[in-house]
Amino acid sequence: MSYREEIYIEKGIIEKTKYHTYRLGGKKTRIENYQPSTKALQEWNARKAEKKLYRTIYSNFQRNDLYITLTYRDEPTYEEAKKNISNFMRRLKRRYAKEEKELKYIYTTEYKGKRIHHHLLCSAGLTRKEVEVIWGKGMISHYAFQYFDGGFEDAKRLAAYFVKEALPAVREGLQKFRWIGSKNLKKPRILYRTIKSKRWKEEPLPPRGYIRAEVINDYNMEGYHWQFARFIKADDFTITEQVFEE
Repeated sequence: MSYREEIYIEKGIIEKTKYHTYRLGGKKTRIENYQPSTKALQEWNARKAEKKLYRTIYSNFQRNDLYITLTYRDEPTYEEAKKNISNFMRRLKRRYAKEEKELKYIYTTEYKGKRIHHHLLCSAGLTRKEVEVIWGKGMISHYAFQYFDGGFEDAKRLAAYFVKEALPAVREGLQKFRWIGSKNLKKPRILYRTIKSKRWKEEPLPPRGYIRAEVINDYNMEGYHWQFARFIKADDFTITEQVFEE
């Protein structure tokens, strides 16, 4: 029996996703005539989007980077808001370059059920007042100018919020992507391998020096067995080849 495994490694976190696929051949456990509902597909896609985003956040941002909510003094249309945030990011990038600082960012726009505003996660470098002047469309309060904790749980929380708040605009065709990121974002470190094994382990063992934090056994959208496992680093441990033990 063969299956694929995806391994994500970053700052004391290891995530392993293993799954069967017909492409590898052989006998596999599959739900017969499996046809996922529209809701199940939407939830699956949302989980994938969240996972990609929290990994990107955790791989690129650190403690005391900035989480800013940009609001408007005068309510714009959605199309005007898109132009406003795009122009603001260009001005912000120029200001960081002038200060000889690198700007990394991720932002999304929220509009459904409330006044249009933008959520921005970016590299530290400027004060609240400096960002407010560059924004120029409204006041940035103390509550709207926060510091990113830098932890894994904070990355997950922000990713879930960004994806959730952008969903209405994506579904209505107002925007193509759930979030927009700078081109200098580092891609999460992800490894892939094909495993040949006589059995599927429902409770995978943690790599040496790690503890198992979460395990989910389910079926993917093709109806094949799927498993997600997260391991958290114990104190004073360096990642070794134990990551690849099965």
